[in-house]
Amino acid sequence: MVSRVIGSFCNTALSLPHGRQICHAAAMRLTHPSIRPTGQAISFRFNGQPIQALQGETVAAALSAAGVTTFRHTLSGAPRGLFCGMGACFDCVVTIDGRIGQRACLIPASEAMQVTGDDPATLTADPAPPQRQEGCDVLVIGGGVAGLSAAIAAAEASARVVLLDERHAPGGQFAKPLSPSHTDPTPDSQFRFGAELRARAERAGARLEADAMVWGAFAATEIAALVRGQSITYHPRRLILATGAHEAPVPIPGWTLPGVMTTGGLQSLVRSQRVCPGSRVLIAGNGPLNLQLACELLAGGVKPVAVLEAAPRPTIGAWRDFAGMARAAPDLLRNGAAMLRTLRQAGVDVVWGTTLDSLLGDDRVTQADAGGRSYAVDVVAMNMGFQPEVGLARALGVPHRRVERGPGYLSTETDAEGRTAIPGVFAVGDGAYLGGARVAAAAGRLAGLAAARELDFQTPPDRSARRAVARAERFQDALWRVFAAPPLPITDATIICRCEEITAARLRSEIAAGLTSLPALKKATRAGMGRCQGRFCTASIARLCPTPPDPDGYAAPRAPLRPVPAAPLMREAGEFTAPLLRHPAAPARLHALAPLPVETRHADIAVIGGGAVGLSTAYYLAQAGADVLLIDRDEAAMAASTANAGSLHVQLLSYDFDDATPADGGPAAHTLPLGPRSIALWKAIAAAAGEDLGLRTEGGLMLAEDAAGLDWLRRKSAMERRWGIESHILGSNELRALAPAVSDRMVGADFVPEEGYGDPLRGMMALLRLAQGAGTRLLRGAEVHAIERSASGWSLTTSKGCVSAGRVVNATGPWAARIGRMVGLDLPVTGTVQQVIVSEPAPVLTRHLIAVADRHLSLKQQASGGLLIGGGWFGRFDPTTGRTANLRENIEGNLWVSARAVPALNGLSILRAWTGINTAIDRAPLLGGAPGLPGFYNAVTANGYTLGPIAGQLTAEAILRQEPIDPHYSIERFN
Repeated sequence: MVSRVIGSFCNTALSLPHGRQICHAAAMRLTHPSIRPTGQAISFRFNGQPIQALQGETVAAALSAAGVTTFRHTLSGAPRGLFCGMGACFDCVVTIDGRIGQRACLIPASEAMQVTGDDPATLTADPAPPQRQEGCDVLVIGGGVAGLSAAIAAAEASARVVLLDERHAPGGQFAKPLSPSHTDPTPDSQFRFGAELRARAERAGARLEADAMVWGAFAATEIAALVRGQSITYHPRRLILATGAHEAPVPIPGWTLPGVMTTGGLQSLVRSQRVCPGSRVLIAGNGPLNLQLACELLAGGVKPVAVLEAAPRPTIGAWRDFAGMARAAPDLLRNGAAMLRTLRQAGVDVVWGTTLDSLLGDDRVTQADAGGRSYAVDVVAMNMGFQPEVGLARALGVPHRRVERGPGYLSTETDAEGRTAIPGVFAVGDGAYLGGARVAAAAGRLAGLAAARELDFQTPPDRSARRAVARAERFQDALWRVFAAPPLPITDATIICRCEEITAARLRSEIAAGLTSLPALKKATRAGMGRCQGRFCTASIARLCPTPPDPDGYAAPRAPLRPVPAAPLMREAGEFTAPLLRHPAAPARLHALAPLPVETRHADIAVIGGGAVGLSTAYYLAQAGADVLLIDRDEAAMAASTANAGSLHVQLLSYDFDDATPADGGPAAHTLPLGPRSIALWKAIAAAAGEDLGLRTEGGLMLAEDAAGLDWLRRKSAMERRWGIESHILGSNELRALAPAVSDRMVGADFVPEEGYGDPLRGMMALLRLAQGAGTRLLRGAEVHAIERSASGWSLTTSKGCVSAGRVVNATGPWAARIGRMVGLDLPVTGTVQQVIVSEPAPVLTRHLIAVADRHLSLKQQASGGLLIGGGWFGRFDPTTGRTANLRENIEGNLWVSARAVPALNGLSILRAWTGINTAIDRAPLLGGAPGLPGFYNAVTANGYTLGPIAGQLTAEAILRQEPIDPHYSIERFN
């Protein structure tokens, strides 16, 4: 999108045709001497009302032309409409013909379609074509100027090139074509440039795939995409990322109101769709893109109210920059001056050194306040800069650096030809670093030639492209200096995360409480967890942090990188045993923490590990008056305990009970009585915290698909009842009556009324606050290196100094064996990497925890409407960094099983999938002291979210009251 910053100077100045009248309708289709509407007149319904449209225009354009700005309402009831106009923000999602979560800015309108802003009672899904695998020499992701230029260069060198672009036609924001609803026999230079790029790429033999969403990058040679509804995994020999940029957030009070858009979003309507959603348009922000939009509005018959420019008016001191711009690109400088002249002649004020203070309105924006003045408005367009779309590059592990310009952004590290540190991967254009259309074109060509050359294709010299990059970068640097503007202040009441409606005040309260990193703030508040994946809030949250985050301090990118329909991804996979991590390495990526002094600390009891078990232990100890210091290598409450699916298990799982299970049920059955006790403790924790923590215990269903599965459930249910668990076998009719959303193929179920689920994020934050409120002290960012006996009990050597304690609790989950070895214990504890998937919000489908006999699955629906899907499908582990990652085939298999149980998932998109390391043990907790090590205790369990509170309570009782540990849970069972 930044391509248009330079590109705005590329066109000849726009002026009003002689005698043109400025239109004052509330919303309108724009006129132009040469651009004519040619699309067939069609009609569709929005919330039951007829909307007239042109074949080829988007749903958003048709609604805007009809004066509709409110497309939907959030969970809180706030109105939302079109914002970014390029499919990045997901504010304009609507339901189209029963398919929820459709982006109105990208979906073409069609005759008789039914569009609503509400979720339907019944979900609809298109049948998914078979998945396929495809190879190519060079895969280019992104069809803007950089991507098309790279594809042309590689294809002209005879490489087999595939280019994937998410829109209906390549071109990106700068070189996008006119909508198919209109024709222009005399297109301007910008339209001609895009048409020439597309034609040249096709002549060279590059295959241009439109409507192609890349949703995951699992390796440089494993790129997952959805191309016109078909799931395709590409295996390229070289990969060129040209993913473009999106506009930076402009968080001010009222920026979420319908009618408030990014400048690029409104320009997409005005330039490509020939529509403006109002007549009183105010343009505000920073940079020449705002000037270009103002001129394009004038050319279409709309006179902007004003253009507010945050940068001060250039003074005589800027002559050096102007001189440099003139030497680098005199035509761009002339065209910029011509735009200012056009606005001046039309009577449009360009107000320098002025920023928006707030936006007001009810169901749409009606007033804008800026610089002590109020403007009556229908539409406000805002742009304060851009941010590269670096998600794919970061998912592949490409190094990045932070650029302190505007709100700050991440830039991909490359060499002069676009190579990254990952072999075979290139990154170019605004998606790598912000440089504009001319930089993008030249850099794309360099990368395309270099990729082809690495594959032994003959390529021409590239000296002219290198010179073009240098000239364009000199121009852009000078342009940024001329338009340098201070960042906007962020008031407490301002919504920062548009998707989750999180305010700056909420974030600042968490920062004041000690959470200082982006990932920690994300987990604590849900900021950045919505459909847009943090694109329009991360930069603002980073500004609030006490210290700007370094590149590793940003939340890890998750697949899918954008919401993607679940149905095309589903693929049956066989059942499995998750691989064990014998000695899992400590994670290298840690949260940013306030610095602590290295000093000696003292405590009666030191608890190592700040997960559900460690925090529960500390809470119950401190509540009883003990002096407790909790030590964590990272933030407390931020690891596996918040990465799990939130299930509150009571019944035996599929991998807990088989023909080899002992007569008494073995360790998993021995643990059954703890489940209801721990859930009762979770409810007490919720009451103490004063919130429900998303807890729901309306029962769990384990489904059977056939008679053999139902017979297995009967035997399992009998074992559960033997250990005091209420368990009922339901036939198909009883199952339908209890859970209508469950698939008709299920013949019965085991129903356990005490099962349920909770919100791990809310639960862990509540537990952390309660532990601190009870007196627990935290030592965060402290890695324990050694533990030795001392005269007073134990001495712990940590990265933050020594800790002396009378007693020590090892509550480090998958890393418990590492701590155990420090005191001479050989603990049979390992770990597994497990994944979780969450869908977009959906109508109420189930209130139960759902599993399937002989399958890996746990499925439940959150209060927000999203389906949370787990079940032990495993992910990848990097032993050198301690990082985990999803496996594409396990996302596909997990989704297939889920839809097998609840078919409505076929009509949903998934928002993201993530992984965490889960404790692996013999399915029973490991609690209590160890022989010969007085004062040293273990508190370790699988299913840690369910059993965390009871494991902590039993450990506290064993320490304070010398309560004996049940032999089924003690270390002695392994002797």
